[in-house]
Amino acid sequence: MDTERGRLADAVRQVSAVRGRGRRRSVTVAAALLVALVAVFGVSLSFGDMVMPIGKVVETLLGGGDGGSRFVVLELRLPRALLAVLVGAAFGLSGGVFQTVLRNPLASPDLIGISAGASAVAVTAALLFQVSGLALSASALAGALAAGVAIYGLAWRQGVAGQRLVLVGIGVGMGLSSVVWYVMARSDVTDAQEAFRWLAGSLNGRSWGQFWPILGALALLVPLTAVAAHALRPLQLGDDTAAGLGTKVETGRLALLGCATALAGVATAAAGPVGFVAFVAAPIARRLVPGRGAALPHAALTGALLVLVADLAAQHLLPSVQLPVGVVTSIIGAPYLLLLLARANRVGSGG
Repeated sequence: MDTERGRLADAVRQVSAVRGRGRRRSVTVAAALLVALVAVFGVSLSFGDMVMPIGKVVETLLGGGDGGSRFVVLELRLPRALLAVLVGAAFGLSGGVFQTVLRNPLASPDLIGISAGASAVAVTAALLFQVSGLALSASALAGALAAGVAIYGLAWRQGVAGQRLVLVGIGVGMGLSSVVWYVMARSDVTDAQEAFRWLAGSLNGRSWGQFWPILGALALLVPLTAVAAHALRPLQLGDDTAAGLGTKVETGRLALLGCATALAGVATAAAGPVGFVAFVAAPIARRLVPGRGAALPHAALTGALLVLVADLAAQHLLPSVQLPVGVVTSIIGAPYLLLLLARANRVGSGG
């Protein structure tokens, strides 16, 4: 009896030690991502056509500095950098929820039709009805939500299976993309060029007018996602097991997918459909903290860092040319998608 008790105590200590190491690694990785994010944020505020020492940037942020430095830092660079952080965090969090709930690495809003829905409605509103400003952002959000509802409804068969929803989403996304290109082909060349720049995903020319709406939206959506995420662990065990543990499977799944769709929608409304951020942020985060499940906070930090670094590169990679940030993120994400498909084919699960 004493021997069995000793073995049980050893097992409990080993489990506690493993959990403790996992928590410490999780906190350490989150802190490292946050430090890297702050460092890149500082570089983005100090570097540009007018290079400023980081000390002067801090002084300006605290209310000092001359008129020129205040205009450059507070009106040009700060809103763009903050917007990059929020857009990246929203895409990263959205991708993490989609991939975890649907248990599919291809389940990303830019691959399963959510971003295509936002693009189709926004481009149609802009080119056919001359909608602009906050109304255009609202149309993009409405398009993302409508696409999410349509995909969920088409994939419903006494419940929603992840593989079926992904396939339906890819099909819906292709159809919506054809709508985008049809509208652009019927529009004036100059207007179509502006729409194309938005479709590439861009932070060029963004200001406080785009920052405050997404900040307000995320102030609501992030807590809602955190509450809905309590159903993630049971759902990862499978529908039958989750139901056996008392989880309302479809209600929990619908709440999570609704939050993820809204997150992708507000990010797309603010910066356009920035490609592949939602797709790669969560897998990177899960590799950094293995065994921590969805790792949603890490996915959000990874997405924010990715977009901020990509935007810095987009501004300064080529002299006298500001690329859309989506071009840089696509350069990162497209090879990852090809690698994922190649691995799936090697194990016999590819197409």
